[in-house]
Amino acid sequence: MVVETRYAAGDGVLLGAGDHWVLVADPRDDEVLEQVWALLTQTHPVTGSVTEEVIAVLEKAFEGDPPALAVVDLSSGGSSSVSRGRGHVRVLGGDRILSLDGGADPGELLPTRRLVAGVVAASRAEIRPLAHRTAPAPSAAAPAPAPAPGMIDGIPEAILAAKGPEGPPPARPRRPVEPVRAAEDTGSLPDTTEPDPAFMERILQGGHTTIHPAQDAEPSPGPDGPDDHDGATVHRPAPAPHLRHGTTETVLAVSCPQGHLTSPSQPSCRVCRQRVAPQEPRRVDRPPLGGLRLPTGEVVPLDRGVVLGRKPAPVEGAGDWPHLVHLPSDHTFVSRMHLHIELDGWQVLARDLDSRGGTMLTMPGREPERMRAHEAYVLEPGASLDLAEVYEVRFESGPAAGAVGER
Repeated sequence: MVVETRYAAGDGVLLGAGDHWVLVADPRDDEVLEQVWALLTQTHPVTGSVTEEVIAVLEKAFEGDPPALAVVDLSSGGSSSVSRGRGHVRVLGGDRILSLDGGADPGELLPTRRLVAGVVAASRAEIRPLAHRTAPAPSAAAPAPAPAPGMIDGIPEAILAAKGPEGPPPARPRRPVEPVRAAEDTGSLPDTTEPDPAFMERILQGGHTTIHPAQDAEPSPGPDGPDDHDGATVHRPAPAPHLRHGTTETVLAVSCPQGHLTSPSQPSCRVCRQRVAPQEPRRVDRPPLGGLRLPTGEVVPLDRGVVLGRKPAPVEGAGDWPHLVHLPSDHTFVSRMHLHIELDGWQVLARDLDSRGGTMLTMPGREPERMRAHEAYVLEPGASLDLAEVYEVRFESGPAAGAVGER
């Protein structure tokens, strides 16, 4: 993959070339940096993945986890990242931003310089994928193939002579447009997080998972009768025929000694934390990546995305039909469409949907930070998300999320 990398000078060390980039606290040992550089620039790693070998070298140098480390691997057209200590990896569109400052506001950071490849003193790096490597274009001097006999510009004569039906096509019936109701609780300001009514109608015709809060009063009746869920149950109506499709994504995986599937870029198992022996990755259906624990104690399995809000619906453009978590209607600072949790390979991403009350993200061992609207944040196990300071959920994996079916 072709990337454009820019860095801000600092007291850390940035090493990278092509698909692999590492930003780490300075180990103050040139031999360690030479070992990491050799791993990043070799064509084929001797054992395991490049990321796994880099982390092993740095763990030995620091006698444990480095105080600050951020790694990005863009090989094979995919994307994986690892962060330790104060290291931070942020997803911004297709870009990956590595930092040793916990992800400060870009507007407060130093200007950056361009870097093709190498080793420099830095505290932040911005990596932008430009294109995948492609085969060279054929020579312009190559002669064009001769047309086949009986063809004019490659089109059969029978097709050229064919005629369509006479007259214009019949007019299509137009559906009546229902008037848009005024916003319920925003005064003179409309709630811009409400999805398009036509899109909502398509959602209501299909199947999805809905978790209802216990505080809701009269539940609305569904096509099969009243909805009598009490807030501690998960409703899974049968999908309409045109929406019966899987949401499982395939990923490259390795197995730990207990048989759990995990990412090839991670040195230890995501479930039991045991060391993973070097092995050839294989492509499998992605297992659940943990769970999202609600204040009620219920765990929403992360086998697909999740949308939380007072009136949640699938996000347009998303690749799956998510779990829908209905927050209590009396939480007026929580928007109808407030937070989107999505899965990207082995990563769990969170996006605030430009909500009214905002979302505070707290990573383990870090200070809380306010999420910027529509920006994707890579969640680490134990991360908590506080919606409008009235509803807090937590991302769990491994034994803590055993109720969601880790395998």
